[in-house]
Amino acid sequence: MSEHYTKNTLTATAYCRRCKRDTRHRIDSGRRGPCLDCELHQRLHQHAEKRRAGQTTPLRQTLGKANP
Repeated sequence: MSEHYTKNTLTATAYCRRCKRDTRHRIDSGRRGPCLDCELHQRLHQHAEKRRAGQTTPLRQTLGKANP
């Protein structure tokens, strides 16, 4: 049976089948969402591919604008 979380819950620790360890997971609409470690790894990989293709700015500039 799956676990439901309150509306105020943002993250929870749970086992990730991809990482094969306990990691933080995002909570979406009261249900456990994707693993934050896997999601970060996927975003960095996609950004690196776009950068190789010359379609994006360096990651430091992108993060600097999002998190002043």
